Amino acid sequence: MTELAVRQDNVPATIPQAAAGLVEWAQAAQAAHTLARSLVETAFVPQQYRGKPAEATAAILAGAELGLNPLAALRAFDNIQGTAAPKAITLRAVAQANGHDVEVAEESDSKVVVEYRRKGADQWRTVTWTIQQARDLGLTSKDNWKKQPKSMLVARATSEAARRVASDALLGIPYSAEELEDAQPEPTRTVARKTVQRAPKPVAPEPEFDEPAAPAQEPVKATAERGEAAITDGQSKALHAALRDAGLSDRDAGLAYISQVLDRDVDTTKTLTKREASVVIDKLKADSEPEPAEPTLDGWPEVAEPGA
Repeated sequence: MTELAVRQDNVPATIPQAAAGLVEWAQAAQAAHTLARSLVETAFVPQQYRGKPAEATAAILAGAELGLNPLAALRAFDNIQGTAAPKAITLRAVAQANGHDVEVAEESDSKVVVEYRRKGADQWRTVTWTIQQARDLGLTSKDNWKKQPKSMLVARATSEAARRVASDALLGIPYSAEELEDAQPEPTRTVARKTVQRAPKPVAPEPEFDEPAAPAQEPVKATAERGEAAITDGQSKALHAALRDAGLSDRDAGLAYISQVLDRDVDTTKTLTKREASVVIDKLKADSEPEPAEPTLDGWPEVAEPGA
């Protein structure tokens, strides 16, 4: 096995060449991490790397493999759902930096044509992307395609052309950031349901026969002066129900009936005593009962003769 002498304080003097390359890479990673810890605290790095030195380190190392300096690498890579991917313009820049030609020959909201030619070749080749292709792939429903279809078509065609012409320089990078973003499922939009507060159904108020013109305490006081207990709430409800059943829903008619039964003027049921309320309720019940049929001489109701 080929061996390489590496003069490091913490590395053996003679190690396999592959292992030596790994050691060098580890040392480069350590240096990138040290640099990243300083950079992620500044405004010179994209927001996605702020306060994330480990992710920034990975981006710096990935960019170094493409020949990008640390700051350029941080700007060139996007983090798409945990996957670092270079932007389409980065792929084109790397291809062009390696001497290959990648040019946008035609662009519109419906069609983009990108021409490419490998270094030293005479023949140009093309990549064409149309809005119909994007529609067939279900991309046009995404926000980026709705807002900037031409830019998205350029990114798609550019990414494909760069991989074709400079796959060696791109080290087999499979997708651009724009392509990965398109592959992500659209977020589920949850529509908050509004709770509709329905107004309660109106309840028909019970007829008020006892709306006093004077304050409520005066009828009670007048009842007490007569030395009797005042009408109870239960009696008041029963009295109102009995008046309705008797067809005396009108306040004046109800009070007139009560006055007639008690043989005194009653302008509100609050002045009734318990005894008076019972008398009126019993009278209403008695008036509502049907009268029995009059008996015949032999004690049986009369029955009409047939044919009568």
